Amino acid sequence: MSIALDPIGNISLSLQIVILFLLIIGLPFFRKNPNKKNWLFHGYLTVSALVLHSVLIFLVMVPSFSEGISELGELALLSSVTVWSHIVLGTLAEVVGIIIVVLWLAKGPSKLACIKYKKIMIPLFIIWVISIINGALIHILGLL
Repeated sequence: MSIALDPIGNISLSLQIVILFLLIIGLPFFRKNPNKKNWLFHGYLTVSALVLHSVLIFLVMVPSFSEGISELGELALLSSVTVWSHIVLGTLAEVVGIIIVVLWLAKGPSKLACIKYKKIMIPLFIIWVISIINGALIHILGLL
């Protein structure tokens, strides 16, 4: 049996992969040659990824969740855990990402104020990657 994937979901998943690559591309600029220019480039890639992700959340994911909320009670346990972990981890990643970016931009990007949040950035990235994997599973398996 083949499930026809939602075209909007396909676009959203493709854009999530682009966002992932934006974040991955920004890592070497921050880690390998820690100068101000590279840190700023890393920051602007992160801001771009966050803005694109926020747009997807409000244009695709929230409406999809709103339409599928009645189906949540009918899901098997593993499917339900996948959906809820996507929602919780994705929300956590988005909110913490916004906080870090807002604090960075509020102090002025050239001041590199986000450096003190460096310790949470890799765990935050890992949380976001888990969330995107869950989102891909939700989309591919047609859970919502």
